[in-house]
Amino acid sequence: MTVNVGGEHLTIPAGSSDTAYLSKIIEVEEGDILQPDAATRVYHLTKKDDIDVKPTTVKEVTISSANTDLTKELVGTGSSASASITTDLDVENTLTAKASDIDEALIELGALGAETPIDLLLTFEFTGGLTFNSVTAKNLEIQLPNFLMFKEGEVEEGNKLILNDEELKNAEKVLHVIGYEFGEKAGEGEKPDENRTITIDGKVTMKGQVVTSGIGGSGSLTMTMHVTLGEMTANSVTGVIQPNIDAETTKIELNDLPDFLKDEETRLDITNPVILLIAENPLATPVQIDAVLTPMKNNTQIEGKEVKIGEGYDKKPIELAPNKKNLIALSRTGESSIEEATNVKVEDINNLLETIPDDIEVDLQPVVRNEGYYTAELGRAYEMPSSYEVDVPLSFEQNLNIVYNDSVQDLNKDLNDLDKVILKKANVLLTVDNAIPLKLQLKPENVLIKDVYGNELTAVKKTIEEDKQYVAESTDGEKPATSELVLNLTSDDTAFLSKIDRICFKITAVTGTTTGVPLKDTQWLKITSIKLSVPGGVNVDLN
Repeated sequence: MTVNVGGEHLTIPAGSSDTAYLSKIIEVEEGDILQPDAATRVYHLTKKDDIDVKPTTVKEVTISSANTDLTKELVGTGSSASASITTDLDVENTLTAKASDIDEALIELGALGAETPIDLLLTFEFTGGLTFNSVTAKNLEIQLPNFLMFKEGEVEEGNKLILNDEELKNAEKVLHVIGYEFGEKAGEGEKPDENRTITIDGKVTMKGQVVTSGIGGSGSLTMTMHVTLGEMTANSVTGVIQPNIDAETTKIELNDLPDFLKDEETRLDITNPVILLIAENPLATPVQIDAVLTPMKNNTQIEGKEVKIGEGYDKKPIELAPNKKNLIALSRTGESSIEEATNVKVEDINNLLETIPDDIEVDLQPVVRNEGYYTAELGRAYEMPSSYEVDVPLSFEQNLNIVYNDSVQDLNKDLNDLDKVILKKANVLLTVDNAIPLKLQLKPENVLIKDVYGNELTAVKKTIEEDKQYVAESTDGEKPATSELVLNLTSDDTAFLSKIDRICFKITAVTGTTTGVPLKDTQWLKITSIKLSVPGGVNVDLN
């Protein structure tokens, strides 16, 4: 005794699902890196932390002491007592100093300065058999090396010292050197040799006349001017200075993500992710930023997805301006809403997020490429406080693929009594309201049919009609679009319907259909109706 029930179509209501707000689908807790913006409710991935940049120091330069002598015979050998003798002078000698162990950062030295001046001492010594009452300078011009910098007012322009009508017997002149100057621009200064040493040579000349009076006895008289320059420790430098700035590799950890972003199939195509680099540049020269950003998953680099920035990688130069706090916004479009930030377009920055990484390694390489002169303090630890802020608004482009998992449960309590129903085919009709501005798709391979024990019913084959597999997107993220999905189930087991307890499904975004779509926690998805439809009705075995 077999009876047909339902005729052409038999439809059995099987319930509905709760409204699934994105705030429920995407569960976030306080402190998670994914949060909706308080004003717009658009989801943002946010993360910020410090970047460890070691203090930069260029060590002090020590310039050795130096001395030289200039000697002139005033009265020749065999001379005897005389009232006075005038002698013309034109003598010179070389004053040589050295600096060793110069820091590698000092490419060329234009000038060196000392906080405490050092003494340059001029003393006059007279030797020979003659006695004398005095030796007086007459427009005696002493030319000192041009590389020496003296306290203001101590010498004439051009480092000349003029002595006129001054007594030289027992005379001592003390001048105060505040630094060394070798050149005013690149190419004019001193460059350390391969041993990191420079040798500083300069002429000292003495021209003019001296008058020797009250000469007595017999013999000769010779005058020697001793020039003695003390050792200097320079604590400032002007020149081509390219210090090594060492920044530790930083990990941007993307933890506490919702499940739909962790799924292996998830692919993000973010409209405009922004990574903000914040760094203070205490130097009086621009510091360029080179960097390699590498996405990592399971402690392994995601192949081919690293992003390089900076002139060192043949990209647009990124500079930190001198003596200020700098904000550098790296983004896909080259635009951001960050006030006072320098915006840098990094077209491939989405590579870092396309496959959601566990973390992004940031190898920051600050470098000074300036080949011109600027001034820096020697021995000072230049601090460069740095940090980063990541802001990824979940606004997607065409290569987006996200995954939403849900299920229809506890069907068996309504279907277990159908064990006497004879059928080989049934359709699951899902009516879906979608207020999320993403077109979604249900593929047959993303559906699992399970029994009350959680085991997959592999004997049930699944297909979806071509035009009944899509969930239309909301056009404005407010008004829902209604769609019907039709899942076809077939099996050689004629009682398969009574064994079904749970239908699990994975809905994915349709790639290539979104442009600049923001996700908000107020948007929602709801399966308003779930029905089982049996084409041609069912045969019931009443035997």
